[in-house]
Amino acid sequence: MFDRHFFAARRTALGLSVEALADEMLVAPSTIRRWESGETCPTLRMLVLVSRHLCTPLLSLISEEDTEVRSKAQAVVDLLREEPTQAV
Repeated sequence: MFDRHFFAARRTALGLSVEALADEMLVAPSTIRRWESGETCPTLRMLVLVSRHLCTPLLSLISEEDTEVRSKAQAVVDLLREEPTQAV
């Protein structure tokens, strides 16, 4: 599921404190701390936001390869890559 160790390492590598990331994402710092401790996991919707704020691919935040969450995340990635269709 959620790779909390990668998440924490990436946040730290970017020089972001828990409070700074929480402010950017409009969540409480305790939410970030619970994610990093493994107490809770972000929803897929939140993972999309996390990937944007940490400038990292969405799938890098999911540790296991053959999970329902990973296949849903892959579908989101595919949707985000699609070119918008133009109305005629």
